[in-house]
Amino acid sequence: MKPGCFLKSIIILTILVAAVLYIIQHKSELFLEPGKKIVVNAFLDDWENNFNYVKNTPEKSELKNTLKSFIDSLSIKKIPDDTEINKIAGMVQSAAADSIISRSELMEISDKLKHILGY
Repeated sequence: MKPGCFLKSIIILTILVAAVLYIIQHKSELFLEPGKKIVVNAFLDDWENNFNYVKNTPEKSELKNTLKSFIDSLSIKKIPDDTEINKIAGMVQSAAADSIISRSELMEISDKLKHILGY
């Protein structure tokens, strides 16, 4: 390989890597928005199957809407880590365990979600 070809390939590779890193750091919303739509659709599809044993109350529908709006309001800088997601999932599972979601359980979950988003 000629020295000029090697140098050109290193320069081009450096530019490509810098462009990819810039897109990931500054334009990551391009990837997050379609991902959120997929997650929301999957969440809404599975909600009735996973929580069909829970009595249909205003609290159940409000919890569904709260979780949907939480997913919609996520940004790349405020994505919770796995432990927080597991805590939220555990709170929802324990609230639904007795087949009715109470107002206090709903408020506790809502407060946790607001805390994660920084409100």
